[in-house]
Amino acid sequence: MNKKTSKVSLALAAVLAPAMAFSSPASADTVRDCVMEGTVQWQENSSDNVYVAFDSAKPADKDASCRIRKREKLQFKAPREDALNEMTPGTRVKYRYTEDSKKGATWKLQNVSS
Repeated sequence: MNKKTSKVSLALAAVLAPAMAFSSPASADTVRDCVMEGTVQWQENSSDNVYVAFDSAKPADKDASCRIRKREKLQFKAPREDALNEMTPGTRVKYRYTEDSKKGATWKLQNVSS
């Protein structure tokens, strides 16, 4: 497996439909606060070799907003300690995605399972 880059492309699977809209945000500054689950995949002949195909997104808590549009593309550069580049294709991961109107977007790895 060729590991050319640490950039991680996170693609939302078509399963995430516009119906994934939830109630009002937890705070006025928080745009989205989601727990997203997906599968690690590798793409050959691409500058973004590693990506996660997400198949579910849920609000992080009962008051959180988690509106994800179908085929919306969200990207981030994984920190070295994330170890996403070392995972084998098919590994299940859970990330918390928080988007704040002032601070921007943050991703945090929550769980890894084979």
